Amino acid sequence: MEHSDTPRTFEDTFVSSIDAGCEGFLVLEDALFPFLDHFRSAHEAASFRAPNKRIVAITRLGASERERMLQHDTMEVTPNILLVNPDASSGTIELYTTELSPAEPRGILANLTLIDRIRADADEVLLPDSIRKFPDKLTDMQGRRVRLSTLPYPPCTVANEVPPGQGNARSTVPANYSLQADGTEILMVLELCRRHNCTLEIELVANSEWGQVYPNGSSDGLIGSLIDRRSDVAMAAIYRWYNWYKYVTMSAYTGRSGASCLVPRPRLLPFWQTPFLSFPPSLWLMVCVSFCVGTTAVFLTERARQYVRPGRESSERYQLPDAIFFMLSLYVEQSVSLPNDMMAGSILLSFLLFGGFMVGNSYAGALASVMTIPRYEKSIDTRADFAASGMKWSGPTIAWMNSLLMAEQPELVTIRNRYEVHDGDTLARFSHTRRDMGYVHERLQYGSYALESFININATRLLQPLKEDVFWEQIITACSKTWPLMGLYDDLILRVQQNGILRYWELGSVIRNMGLEIQRNLANARVHDADHEPVKLLIAHFLGVFFILFVGLTLATVAFIGEHVVFRAKKGRASGMDS
Repeated sequence: MEHSDTPRTFEDTFVSSIDAGCEGFLVLEDALFPFLDHFRSAHEAASFRAPNKRIVAITRLGASERERMLQHDTMEVTPNILLVNPDASSGTIELYTTELSPAEPRGILANLTLIDRIRADADEVLLPDSIRKFPDKLTDMQGRRVRLSTLPYPPCTVANEVPPGQGNARSTVPANYSLQADGTEILMVLELCRRHNCTLEIELVANSEWGQVYPNGSSDGLIGSLIDRRSDVAMAAIYRWYNWYKYVTMSAYTGRSGASCLVPRPRLLPFWQTPFLSFPPSLWLMVCVSFCVGTTAVFLTERARQYVRPGRESSERYQLPDAIFFMLSLYVEQSVSLPNDMMAGSILLSFLLFGGFMVGNSYAGALASVMTIPRYEKSIDTRADFAASGMKWSGPTIAWMNSLLMAEQPELVTIRNRYEVHDGDTLARFSHTRRDMGYVHERLQYGSYALESFININATRLLQPLKEDVFWEQIITACSKTWPLMGLYDDLILRVQQNGILRYWELGSVIRNMGLEIQRNLANARVHDADHEPVKLLIAHFLGVFFILFVGLTLATVAFIGEHVVFRAKKGRASGMDS
């Protein structure tokens, strides 16, 4: 690359070359520092991603330029750099590369090391094959740092403060404590550091949020840590969010996650509803319709019979209450009297007896089942049930909805539009008090539940997961576009996945950081307790009967008092008129 007149033109050319698939650069002398100044920004603006690029720079460095280059922050992300320093006076070409080592308290130190000195007697100079032009600086990083930004999200990512020198990681800024890092995903980075002799530095992001990029270009959370170059990698069950892709390099998937919802467990229905639970609402409607039709038929038939054969009965006309009580007697399987001197009446009585017999016996059988096997509220089991319930769901950050931003399925659109964001304290209170709200969670690749911090062990006794995922995603690690260990990290992920090590890590992290009781509470949430097996009849089972009896007695008493008052009023008026 050659230096252009303006920085903007130079960076545009740089970005174009990266997007063209360039994985190596030949930099001339006057372009070296512009190249280093724009290396990170150009790669962050480019779409093409290739880790660990190789750089050959032809330059004559004086003492001040050499010091300036070694102090440049790009040295940390360009380990494969070859400096070609021609010396006309001695007729030699010196080949240099950088030697990187950790600095205290944080950062790296860069020095130049001579690879070889070659005679330049001929017009063309060929480098001997024995020369290692790009020495390996990643197999043994000599304790250099890997900067990780994360948030507490067990069992995926956990970092606890411990006394200095006792942890397996340290803070990205000097502090008087170490960090004990754990979790399914962090174990992957720790294994990378073990293999390549590097030191893990962790930044716990403020407010424990994944973050977002705002229209004005500012950012926060995990994504903000990468954009601001405070970290090399970010992890905490991050999905393949398309709105993050512009800013990061996404690793091979480190796991599969199903995002779902915790909903309130169905409660036992109160015993006073027992008499009404034998039939579902639709069947009760049909029984009412058939009762009304039967009452109307009996009433019309009896009126017609009195009209056709008036001499055989008293002069009192058949009333509607007589037909109602006739049908009630059939439905409760009591004897009834209906004149059968007409064929129509006999046919009607036969079919009404059969219908009343079926309804009465069906109700008795269903009532016996209801009184011995407990009944629960309607359970929300599937994504469709949740969408139809009208229930809202909530979480501490809007990042959960990144995966549904482009959803077009009606169910997913409905669920997305009902999502609400509340702070952790509010959600902790809601999880114990509100039965009209669900709470976001995810099920990891091997069945463990990853929960937000507001879901505690008591809340898991009140909630149950859906039987299916609302949506699922692949978990990745978001990395800087210039992180030189990207290729090695992807290779490690694939090896861990294919050997089943991730299953062991997931279970171990759950046991260490969450405990199995929370997992068992959610896994067995749909298995009813032993107390909810078939039970003997109790006085509580008859609350519904007593309720109906109480209502009947109350209505009868009110009606009796009303009739008595009306009768006394009529009698008083009649006595006044006679006097």
